[in-house]
Amino acid sequence: MSGNSKSTEFDFKRMIDQILDAIIILNREKIVYSNRAANKLLSFDENTPLCGLSLGLFIDPSDMPIFRRHLEEICSNKMSTVTFALSIQSSKNNKIPSEITCHPFWDHEQQMVQITIRDISDRKAVEESMRQSEKLSVIGELSAGILHEIRNPLTSIKGFLQLMENSSQVNMDYMRIIMREIVQIEKITNELLYFTKPKREHFTQLDLSEIAQETISLFETQAIKQQTEMKISMNGENHLSFGDRTQLKQVFVNLIKNALEAIPAGGNIVINLWSADQEEHVTISDTGKGIPEQAFQNLGKSFFTTKATGTGLGLMVTYTIIKNHKGKVTVESEENKGTTFHLIFPKAHR
Repeated sequence: MSGNSKSTEFDFKRMIDQILDAIIILNREKIVYSNRAANKLLSFDENTPLCGLSLGLFIDPSDMPIFRRHLEEICSNKMSTVTFALSIQSSKNNKIPSEITCHPFWDHEQQMVQITIRDISDRKAVEESMRQSEKLSVIGELSAGILHEIRNPLTSIKGFLQLMENSSQVNMDYMRIIMREIVQIEKITNELLYFTKPKREHFTQLDLSEIAQETISLFETQAIKQQTEMKISMNGENHLSFGDRTQLKQVFVNLIKNALEAIPAGGNIVINLWSADQEEHVTISDTGKGIPEQAFQNLGKSFFTTKATGTGLGLMVTYTIIKNHKGKVTVESEENKGTTFHLIFPKAHR
């Protein structure tokens, strides 16, 4: 019987070692078994035992909250199997984009978790290539729009300079028009910088309510001038997500700026934040003029705007940032009543 048991155990290990995906078995967080593929993925010699080590040693620190949350869900029987993505960090400090599948089981009355790790570096490379192709397509579209958007103010500037050339005195009305057109060109080029300037994204755990409050403070003076009331409503103290703070602040700035520009004197802007399931929700509502129904399908496209002096790039940047943060955005609007932007971001846990 003992011989059969050892033979079965040997066959099991040999079978598991043939699997290409890395397989690790944990008793909570300590490794009790790993196959050859796991050793290879983590840059260990295949004969080096990983037993007793914490899997947390090989997970990118920024991804640890995600890993702990899913492990807790599995161990508390909230879910039978869960699959998610994070970065594995090998013993040589190489970051490996990975797809993780966790499955709980019991062995001699001890709870175990089988972790299957699949290297998705190739898949990520293909996705990045597609993103670059998409970016080139956007750049081509932007280039065509830039020629139109910048040529108009340049033509105006050239015309007024020619008129002033034949005059012995400076015409202040002409100067004001020229300055206005220069400001418009500057606005376009600043918004285009988001797409052309290399971005160093720094994702950390952050509180969306803090960013919302900071942004409202930026526009407080403008709101007072146009007699607009701005307020925040929350269903909890913290609304945590992972993201690049600077980029997410740009989202709030763009949407609140748009809301202020759409509101007549005496209007209201309300930011609501609440948590639901594994998501953080933010709505930014205004009592402005609303968005025409026929314009909805073009929101977020380059150079589409419902404003007389807008470029549409601000909203395009907003949509791009939200997408890069694995978020979602929907819009509800009624003409002459107002608009609500609804943002959804993945929740982060302490």
